[in-house]
Amino acid sequence: MSTKRKTVAVHAGAQLTGSKSQPVVPPIHVSAVSFFDNSDELDAALDGKDYVYSRIAAPNAALLEEAVAALEGAEACVAYSSGMAALRAVFDVQNLKAGDVVVMPADGYGVTRSLFKSLAARSGVRIEALLLSEASAPERIVALRPKLVLAESVTNPLLRVPDIQALSRACREVGAAFAVDATFPSPYGHRAHELGADYAVQSTTKWLNGHSDALGGTVSGTREKMAPLRAARLFAGDVLGPFEAWLTLRGVRTLPVRMKAHCEHAAHVAKRLSESPLVARVHYPGLASHPDHAVAARMLEGGFGGMVAFDIQGAGRPECFRFLEAVKLARAAPSLGDVGTLVMHAASASARRMTPEERQAAGIGESLIRVSVGLEDPDDIADDLLAAVAKAVKR
Repeated sequence: MSTKRKTVAVHAGAQLTGSKSQPVVPPIHVSAVSFFDNSDELDAALDGKDYVYSRIAAPNAALLEEAVAALEGAEACVAYSSGMAALRAVFDVQNLKAGDVVVMPADGYGVTRSLFKSLAARSGVRIEALLLSEASAPERIVALRPKLVLAESVTNPLLRVPDIQALSRACREVGAAFAVDATFPSPYGHRAHELGADYAVQSTTKWLNGHSDALGGTVSGTREKMAPLRAARLFAGDVLGPFEAWLTLRGVRTLPVRMKAHCEHAAHVAKRLSESPLVARVHYPGLASHPDHAVAARMLEGGFGGMVAFDIQGAGRPECFRFLEAVKLARAAPSLGDVGTLVMHAASASARRMTPEERQAAGIGESLIRVSVGLEDPDDIADDLLAAVAKAVKR
């Protein structure tokens, strides 16, 4: 089969191994338990060589794993019940000890930071939060000699773009495991594993699913790296259900055409916002004014993404809350990747679990709005956002 993303998205993960039946749409396998007439076959299935108990392996999740691995350009993939479960699994399999160092983005998703801080505190691990898009980040990693480095290929919510290849080289130099949360660009826009990530992480709830109707997460990489994750999931039980896997695979089929439109619409909306005197700053990697534009042009081969963030001129939390109440087309919701436009106040949502000091160090101010640009007419989206800004600041 072709390795081109559009073809892979439509055809990968279509048929279970060992079956000659070829349904156009894979069925939903709801049974959690199967039986075998042959005891040897049952014994083999209990080792994961067939489907007998959905905590060990399940058909719909297996099809999704095959499809996501192909999209990521990876050998294997492990699916989880959520993106956070996937991130926790990556942390857990490192077998970190007291005194070990974990590096993560200072300006990344606040819930991930809270999760890693909590896990680290239990085992005496030290968390170092760095601005990984800064040119000095690889040198800082080498100096810290961490056991694990987590990066976001596009940070949430400020849309900074680190040089994944440079970070990967630094990790290899010191023997650190390198994980990249590549949710924002999706596997269509950015193959983190091919750029050097040991673990390419997706919250499949977002662009992969694309319709806000199924939670999920995946980790992709080599078979060697995925084997401990799969073994640990057997005991942790954080498996992806059949309905969620089926819905997500359905979303994967249209990922390339959706992402192309999301990227085009986001670029148009970012330009419109940048022309407004009521907008202090627009954060979008596709703009020449973005500090990481050159890196983004090299890293994000599928486009600059469907996310835009902007600061409302002179606004604080009250004005931003008025903005959320004023939008008509967009919806105020703490997620992204839907076919419809979603907006949120970053400091009270994605960065909610960060301390005020952490938000200040990251550059996440009270005036920051994050937008997941949908598939509506881009001028309708821009008009709605700009009208809501005007109402928020009462102009």
